[in-house]
Amino acid sequence: MTARARIIDRRHRAAFRTAGLVVCSATLLATMANAQEVKPHASLDTNQILIGQQAHVELTVTYRADKGSMNIQWPAIADTITAKVPILHDSHVDTILPDRAGDPYLLEQVRTLTITSWDSGYWAIPPFHFIINGDTVGTDPLLLTVHTVPVDTTQAFRDIKEIYTVPFSLWAWLQDHWPWIAGGAAIVAVLTALVLFLIKRKHRPKPAVPEAPKAPLHVRTLLALEALQQKKLWESDRQKEYHSELTDILRGYTEERYGVRALEQTTDELLASLRLSSMPTASREQLAQVLRLADMVKFAKWKALPAENEQAMAAAVRLVQETADTRPDAPLA
Repeated sequence: MTARARIIDRRHRAAFRTAGLVVCSATLLATMANAQEVKPHASLDTNQILIGQQAHVELTVTYRADKGSMNIQWPAIADTITAKVPILHDSHVDTILPDRAGDPYLLEQVRTLTITSWDSGYWAIPPFHFIINGDTVGTDPLLLTVHTVPVDTTQAFRDIKEIYTVPFSLWAWLQDHWPWIAGGAAIVAVLTALVLFLIKRKHRPKPAVPEAPKAPLHVRTLLALEALQQKKLWESDRQKEYHSELTDILRGYTEERYGVRALEQTTDELLASLRLSSMPTASREQLAQVLRLADMVKFAKWKALPAENEQAMAAAVRLVQETADTRPDAPLA
C-alpha cells in the first residue's frame, strides 16, 4: 500500500468514527430531551370537601412512545398520604391512549387515589416523587380544604326522644311482606301440581309393547357376523378382538344348533363333542380352521394375514348357511 493510500484510509476511518459519535450523541440527547419533557402531574377533582366526604387525586405521566425508551418508577404509596388524609382506594397504574385516533404514539400512565379526611382544616398534599430514566421528578403540591358541618349555635340543645313501640298492624305487615307470601304460595301450588301429576302418571297403565317377531337362529347369527364385519376390527389392527368376537358368535350358534356346551369347552373338547353330533364333517373342518386360527391370534400372538382374516369370516358365514335348520318347525331365537 502506497503512502497516499494509507493517508486516505486513515481519513476514512476518522470520518467513520466521527459519524458514529455524532449518531450516539444525537440518540443520547434525544433520550435526555424526552426525559426532560416528561413531567408527572397531580390534580384534585375538588379541593374542598366536608368531613368524611371523598375526593380523588389523579396522578398522570404523559410521554411519547416514538421518542425513545422510557423507564418510569412510581412512588411507593401507603394507606395514607399524610396523618390527616387517609387513602380509601388505590386504582393502581393503568396505561391508556388519550388520543387513540389522532396520536397513537402518545401514552399516558394514570393512577387515581380516593382520599378523605375526618378533621377540618387545610391539609397539604406533598409532591409525589417519580424516577424517570434515572432522574427524580416531583409533582406540584396540592391543598385540600376540609369543612365542618355548620351548626346553629343560637338554638338550644334538645334531648333525644324516647323510644316508643309501634302497635302491630296485620294490614301493614301484609303490605310489607306480600311478595314473600305470594312467592311462597306460588311455590306450594307448583309443587302440589307436580306431585299430583307424578302420582297420576305412576298409576297410569303402561301401554302394551308389541312383541318383536322371532327370528330363526341362522338369521340372527348371520346378522351378528355382518355387524362384526362392519366394525372393521382387523383392518384397525385389532385382530385379537376380531377373532374373539368371531369365535364367540360361532360357539353360540353351535351350542344352540347342536346342543353342545361350546362356550365352556376348549377347541379340542368342542371338536371332540361335535363328532357325536349331526354336524357334517366338512362343516366341522371349517369350524376347526376358524377356531385354531383364532387360538393362534389370541394366545400365541400370531399376526394373521389379511387374506386369512377374510377367509375366517367367509368360512363362518358358509358354515352357518350350510348347517342352518330351515325346517318350518325349527326352533326360533
